[in-house]
Parts: sequence; structure tokens; C-alpha cells
Amino acid sequence: MTTEQGIRENPHLHQHNNLNELNQCCYIDGAIDLSLVDVHGEISERSNGGVRCDVFTGPCSCGAWH
Repeated sequence: MTTEQGIRENPHLHQHNNLNELNQCCYIDGAIDLSLVDVHGEISERSNGGVRCDVFTGPCSCGAWH
């Protein structure tokens, strides 16, 4: 099971290519855990306009479409 601590300890495993991969990673007990989505943004090394990116392609939390 993915946890916030697990994401922070293994950021290299959580650099998702698109929103579908991100959602699959954050899907816990039948729903998307938004706190896990937020942690993905925290560990990201990419940003756009000061907002960290959570995916490499498609719609992103930074507001852009990569």
C-alpha cells in the first residue's frame, strides 16, 4: 500500500508519466486519497510558475498540459 511516508522515502518510484498513473498510485480502498496526490507534488523536482508538477505528460497540478 502506498503511504505518504513511502512516497517521501522513495521519490524515484513516484515520478509518474501521466494522470492515470498518478491516480492508480493514489487509489486506496476504492477512492483517490488526495493527501497522496499532494505528496507527489511535494517530492517533484519539476515546477511551472512556482507550482510543482505531479506528472510529465497531460494535465498537471501546476495548471499546464505537458
